[in-house]
Amino acid sequence: MLPRFLFALIFIVISGCAAVEPVPFRDNKVDAVWPAPPNQPRVRFLREIKGPDEIIPAKGKVQRFVDLVTGEKRSMMEFATPYGIITNGDFVIYVADPSAGVVHRYDLAKRDVTYIVQAGEEFLTSPVGVALDREENLYVSDSVNAKVYKFNNSGEFIRELKGTEDFQRPAGIAINSRSEKFVVDVLAQKLYVFDKDDGFVRDFPKVQSGEEMNSPSNVAIDHLDNVYVTDSMNFMVRVYDHEGNLKNNVGGIGDVPGFFARPKGVALDSNQHIYVVDANHDNFQIFDQEGRLLLFIGKNGVGPGEFYLPSGICIDKHDRIFITDTFNHRIQIFQYLKEGGKQ
Repeated sequence: MLPRFLFALIFIVISGCAAVEPVPFRDNKVDAVWPAPPNQPRVRFLREIKGPDEIIPAKGKVQRFVDLVTGEKRSMMEFATPYGIITNGDFVIYVADPSAGVVHRYDLAKRDVTYIVQAGEEFLTSPVGVALDREENLYVSDSVNAKVYKFNNSGEFIRELKGTEDFQRPAGIAINSRSEKFVVDVLAQKLYVFDKDDGFVRDFPKVQSGEEMNSPSNVAIDHLDNVYVTDSMNFMVRVYDHEGNLKNNVGGIGDVPGFFARPKGVALDSNQHIYVVDANHDNFQIFDQEGRLLLFIGKNGVGPGEFYLPSGICIDKHDRIFITDTFNHRIQIFQYLKEGGKQ
């Protein structure tokens, strides 16, 4: 046990520590926009995050002394192959990292990094999909464990999602305005829908002849509860209404902008533009609701707006665009610039 005076000293030191400043979303040292001038910019690069060292403040002499006295030593983990990503719309970002078998939790306001490595007694093996509900409960799909887990906002395990069938390879997850969870199962070639209380509701979508999906992987839902599914091996994004009726297809196989070679994550901004990450093209493409290409951003590389096999995407309520740049072992953050809005 530590002597009483040391406890008092440590308490005084910790109490006297100044609050940290949040990590800024924009790196002012980089100025990159798309399309390039003289065109009206529509997307701005904000920053990249490569790991905990960019988030956690450097320890001063006093904090190092406290750690020495208390024996505290935290293990920090870099991104291995960041895949799925979600944010609470403020400062908290979750990144599923299948190679590392963890979900990284980055709190940019508190400048803190923590990890979710197990659900109850079961360790995560290959977490790929993440989603947050209104209470900021976190849903995680594990493609190897073939399970979907629910955690509270403190990272404590709550339950598994159970359907009438076992998951085969769960992947992307999205939650609609009715708090229904849509979970993609790659091998089952469909999605499973769960209600606000996590009870199984139905399979999704309704499939007509010629509309069968082939290895669906990711899903997003708009403000009208339309559902956007990356139909990977059909090289398109399929758009359904809430009931599962096909409304539209976006893209198709091809190696030019407007088409896909390896479509991955899908997301929507506040103007209902459709964003699709293509791992093979090392870019993300932006479409309107009719499926017309508006803009594409990216090429192979390590600079701002360059990628190496990117995977996941999410867009928050502020139109910030978060992309997992998987084999560059980082995430990149962009800003959608609305016409007439703040540039």
